[in-house]
Amino acid sequence: MRIEDSVWQGSFGYWQNLFIQQNILSIGHTAWNGFLNLGRGIVVCKIKTSIDCYINWSIDNVRYDLEFIAQLEANAYLQKLEIEKTTVSNLLQILATYEPDRAIVFLSIGNGQIDINLLQNLAISPVMCYEQVCKRWEEFQTSPQS
Repeated sequence: MRIEDSVWQGSFGYWQNLFIQQNILSIGHTAWNGFLNLGRGIVVCKIKTSIDCYINWSIDNVRYDLEFIAQLEANAYLQKLEIEKTTVSNLLQILATYEPDRAIVFLSIGNGQIDINLLQNLAISPVMCYEQVCKRWEEFQTSPQS
């Protein structure tokens, strides 16, 4: 039996999906902006807020920083994180072949965990995320990111 996603998902140990859902516009904006300026790459999210079972994803502010690491710099960046060589190799292959207008390579660091996802088949594309954030720029400048 698969446990349903809920506001208490953090108590089950895997909270990353709800974090991504709540922050997809910022993540997608970072991905598309990074691609436009640097080419293919990976969105890295350093989560500053401790995630626990008491977090309510609908109302609690989760502080984080997003950055885009270009494909050419990804190998060195991932090695600094001490990620297994086979995982790095697989990730570099994904970076070479993913479709930046429809998918996001996403790495999150939070609660002492590193989580890597290929976000695809999204309800909103990275291009649309970028456009939405640009239209509502002021709103995103006051968000709880950092």
